[in-house]
Amino acid sequence: MTYVLSLPHLFDAVLARFALDGTAVPMAFGWREPGQQRVGNRIVWVPGDPSGELGAMLPAKYPGGNPRALATLEELFTVEISGADVSAGQQENERAQYIATRLLYDAFIRALYLAAHGTYRVVKVSWITLKKERRYGAAIRAVIALQAPIADVARTVAPVDTGASIDLHELDVTENIAVSATPDE
Repeated sequence: MTYVLSLPHLFDAVLARFALDGTAVPMAFGWREPGQQRVGNRIVWVPGDPSGELGAMLPAKYPGGNPRALATLEELFTVEISGADVSAGQQENERAQYIATRLLYDAFIRALYLAAHGTYRVVKVSWITLKKERRYGAAIRAVIALQAPIADVARTVAPVDTGASIDLHELDVTENIAVSATPDE
């Protein structure tokens, strides 16, 4: 059985909503630090809050499912929404950059609402205001808590009785290497 985690599922749903709406904005997911040079529109999803906090454990919601929920993780994630009005003459117009970024933030909130209404809360929203002599674009950082069920499902990377048979081909020689399931054999 394939088990889908809530945060990657939400990322895919928001990405699909943007595509459906015709809003062409690149989105990235992961811990790699978002670039300091903000050029153009972009949304970066980072698991956890800026301090690295995962979230809070809560009692299970909607018990009785299959698989049953053991608990709910109020999983934190951070999105950095960078917006820019790239039209001629607007590159350094801070009002135009504000408007472009706020509209992108509003589009993100709409997609989030349509994908996960009732299962998230916006914890904190702030402008990223790096002091620069010249500003190109603007950015908003939002920390969001998503209700992620922790299911009663056994997880295995590979069964303990898994072995392997590997065929190695080099030049004109083929060799078979057998790896047993137990290291003693």
